[in-house]
Amino acid sequence: MNAKRKWNALLMVVLLVGLVGCNKNQATSSPVAVEGLNDLGVIEVVSREEGSGTRSTFAALADFEQKQEGQTQPDLTREDARIVNNAEEVIEAVKANPSAIGYVSGGALQDVEGVKSLSVNGISTEAQEGAYPLSRNFYLAYCGKLNDLEQDFLTYIHSEGQEIVGEAYIPVAKSNTFLSNQAEGTIRITGSTSIAPLMEQLAQAYMEINPHAVIEVNATDSTDGLTQAMSGSCDFGMSSRALKDYEMELLDYEMIAEDNIAVIVNEENPIEDISLTDLRSIYVGDIETWQELNP
Repeated sequence: MNAKRKWNALLMVVLLVGLVGCNKNQATSSPVAVEGLNDLGVIEVVSREEGSGTRSTFAALADFEQKQEGQTQPDLTREDARIVNNAEEVIEAVKANPSAIGYVSGGALQDVEGVKSLSVNGISTEAQEGAYPLSRNFYLAYCGKLNDLEQDFLTYIHSEGQEIVGEAYIPVAKSNTFLSNQAEGTIRITGSTSIAPLMEQLAQAYMEINPHAVIEVNATDSTDGLTQAMSGSCDFGMSSRALKDYEMELLDYEMIAEDNIAVIVNEENPIEDISLTDLRSIYVGDIETWQELNP
């Protein structure tokens, strides 16, 4: 190839690269400011209490959990965050303040007014089967061999009970016809406040099928439920977080549902979507005002 041809070839490459760059710039739109967001001022961060499975899972998925053992705080949540004890209190706190942000089990938002859930990284809380970035599992944990009644109830949850699960959560099995063994006795269930409303529905439906059974559901938190299951103080521990290594060594556990943790704001807040990166920055204190989310 002579010098002229080489020059023409090089010129053609430069022109093609330029055209590709122009098209790319034309296809990429610049971020648009959310009108009215700047007026909300300082963000009130609402978080759950220590021991909450929702809190530990949220911190892990948004990447601000503590990485070192022996820390006094369970995660890096900012010290001035408002700490509450259940989903209902989170919802009420956010409903009362247009500048607040919080997180709850997606199932807790059924028929709730005054707040709205945000999409995260552009994905709605309605997404199924783990597509949503803040997806987690619900577990029932137990110690030792199950008796006939406990096994019957667990079988119900994994069969006909999945129809109830699907009303507000994501089923983990197909709903099938269930035939109870009609075992007698009492089942004590303790733990996650996120799972408790679902468990109460499942327990009530099962007791209608098997009137010889009594099922007691006590809402505390995931860590307490697992601790009581290990000590034998309850028959099943409800956990809305993954079990730790030592808990898995001492307990058996079954996944009963999948849940999407909803990030909620006041209905007056104009924002509709938030990134995991910005969520982390808000909860650790790197972002303190709503204005900082605007470009």
